[in-house]
Amino acid sequence: MPSTVKSQKRNRLTNFMEELAHNILEDMLSSEKRNSFSEGAIQDIKALALNRLWPMYTTTANGKDFLRRVVVEDQVEKDVVRELRAAINIVRANPRS
Repeated sequence: MPSTVKSQKRNRLTNFMEELAHNILEDMLSSEKRNSFSEGAIQDIKALALNRLWPMYTTTANGKDFLRRVVVEDQVEKDVVRELRAAINIVRANPRS
């Protein structure tokens, strides 16, 4: 396998904001609330929120650690929670047919 392919597998481009939003949404939707949303509705909530949040791309573990510190220092979680709550309200008001 060429070294460029190996390095691409190790340095996969990921949007840390997606992981953060997913984890926060899981915490927000306890098992009781989660059952009130279909998997499609949960994906809609994530998409709506992520479209209003900025991306935080990284390719390395060090980059991910740096972004974790940024999230804590800049209180990014508050912004994510705000956008997820707004998205939940939109999805509740406009259920899939």
